[in-house]
Amino acid sequence: MPKKSLPPLQKKRRYAKYAMAGAMGVLVYTGMQRGRTSRSLHIAAGTALVGLSVYHTLLYKNRS
Repeated sequence: MPKKSLPPLQKKRRYAKYAMAGAMGVLVYTGMQRGRTSRSLHIAAGTALVGLSVYHTLLYKNRS
């Protein structure tokens, strides 16, 4: 049985969720570490999580 292809908007939503989960994982991991490198990664992951959250929200707001 062939797999059903998702519409492009659904794919974007799914990839945004995966990226947010990845950023959250990096955020948690680097939050438990010490050092300058992990601090920089922690800040970058937090920024990425906020940006991805905004992007993900905008994907749902287009439904007027």
